[in-house]
Amino acid sequence: AIDIPKSNVLIYHTEAGSRIAARPSGTEPKIKFYISVNHPLESSSDFDNVEQKLDEKIRGITKELGV
Repeated sequence: AIDIPKSNVLIYHTEAGSRIAARPSGTEPKIKFYISVNHPLESSSDFDNVEQKLDEKIRGITKELGV
């Protein structure tokens, strides 16, 4: 077995391959969300286009979460 430290984090994986982590703030009475998204990058010349698609994915997730 692997020893993993306990933490107050919930991690959700979406069907689209994105990941959303939620955890309480250590210093304030609020919940923090961390969103990870991905999209294939075929070449460095596609970077700006892919970055825009990733930003759109994050905006969509935050809208659905209401945050």
